Amino acid sequence: MPETPPPTDRRPRRRAALIAAVACVAVAGGIGAWFLVGSGGDTEGCADLRKDERIQKALGEDHAAVTDCAALGTAIRGATVGSVPGEHSLRQAQAMKDVLVAVGERLDGKGGRLDPDLSVPLAEALADYAADTDKLLGIGDADYVRHATPSQPAWEDADGVHMSVLGLQLLRTVRELSQEPAAYTALRDAATRYAAEGLAAVKPGTTGAQLTVPPARNSRTLGSLDGVRADVLRDLGEKEADRWEDEVLAGLAKGAAEPPSYAKDPVGHLVATWQRTLRAKGAEALEDQSADMTATWGTALGLEASVRDGLREDAADSFFNERKATLGELD
Repeated sequence: MPETPPPTDRRPRRRAALIAAVACVAVAGGIGAWFLVGSGGDTEGCADLRKDERIQKALGEDHAAVTDCAALGTAIRGATVGSVPGEHSLRQAQAMKDVLVAVGERLDGKGGRLDPDLSVPLAEALADYAADTDKLLGIGDADYVRHATPSQPAWEDADGVHMSVLGLQLLRTVRELSQEPAAYTALRDAATRYAAEGLAAVKPGTTGAQLTVPPARNSRTLGSLDGVRADVLRDLGEKEADRWEDEVLAGLAKGAAEPPSYAKDPVGHLVATWQRTLRAKGAEALEDQSADMTATWGTALGLEASVRDGLREDAADSFFNERKATLGELD
């Protein structure tokens, strides 16, 4: 397998361009309207979003009480997340789509950064849609392609309620959210648990595509998110990058416990085993995540060594290729 580019391959050029752009806009008349970023409770940072009709529709009557980025983030989370993790009403899913479209368009058009007071709760809300983001960042799905344009609403089928947005726009939004380590942690933790759920759904004795597709799907999604991580790191200074990654590693390993048996709790077994690996290997475990989770799963299913090793190798290759492709899309 080709060697994975190290996360320390950081390039400051985009950060320098961002600083130069700020200077130009400041000369033209102030940065408040250009940036989505605020600081110290700056109410101008999210002013454009608060005025956006799609945001106001998503928040309903609550939009009138939103005065700054922190309140906006809290309101978005309240409008999009239900009482049961991962389950949403059509109204909540449509609100999530409307928010993502509004944020994505402003990031694409203005090149700004998201205020931390907004990015963390927005990432936490988006993390509750791991089933949808898996389809958009991973292998893909025809229904999600058909419903991706802004004019297409959230929908419901036999599998539940879904929302879709344009894949590249979502990826860029995830990248900007991930500037905050807590936001990235929320998204990667949700993807990890969703990956474990997909693997755990495979029954012993399964063969063919039903055996090979789940680890391949996980590898695409997790590889995409690791590409986002690498892109964040390459644009930070060394000390900032070390701090960012330390916070992410601590957040993802938080609450790690002795893995339960696979027979008793297969999802818990896969997640806890990987968290234990994360603590032992550090950042290397992030780059090997899909391969390591696939190997743990293959062992738990009692697969023959040759089959298990083949699935692990395929997962590693798929992860690397998606990571590389994501870095190219964000370049």
